[in-house]
Amino acid sequence: MEKNINILREALSKLPSSGPSDFIWTEIDRKLNEIPLKKALENLPEFEPDEFVWEAIESKTARSKVKNTHWWYAAAVFLVAGIGGLWMIPGSYPTIAFSQEVIDVRLQPKNEQITDEQYSKLKAYCEAETTVCSNQNFKRLQQEYETLQTAAHQLQQAMGQYNTEPELVRQFSVVEQEKAEVLNEMAKMI
Repeated sequence: MEKNINILREALSKLPSSGPSDFIWTEIDRKLNEIPLKKALENLPEFEPDEFVWEAIESKTARSKVKNTHWWYAAAVFLVAGIGGLWMIPGSYPTIAFSQEVIDVRLQPKNEQITDEQYSKLKAYCEAETTVCSNQNFKRLQQEYETLQTAAHQLQQAMGQYNTEPELVRQFSVVEQEKAEVLNEMAKMI
């Protein structure tokens, strides 16, 4: 509770302070000193209530204070009894449990696959040797490899950082095997 009060005080202290301009104060002072207002204030009747009125007000406030304290005591007793009753009921309070799982590193795909490295080398060689790369079969295999590479990246994104789906691992493995087969066919053509 006090922490919130301190935060509030700190926030209030950071607020910019501003006051009305001097023009506003002079205008208020001028309006208060106008003659019609002064005459109206002088004509107001003065009234002082009798002493028994003050005594009645004082006695009522003293009784209401006593009544209010009785209600506060009763409310406090009910509150304590309610909390104690809830505490005594077994199983009514929430339990907190946690577990820890160890990630199997073998099931985690590597960010850069070996087939992708080999494909980069093959592509670099292909840029130097244009006769083989201009072949329609080679271009078809190259396009197929890039499609499989895109599928592999999508599967890696679907698996996320903590791979918990065995089906995704299986699909990723199949795609990587297909990539290796296409890469082997491309290498045979060179």
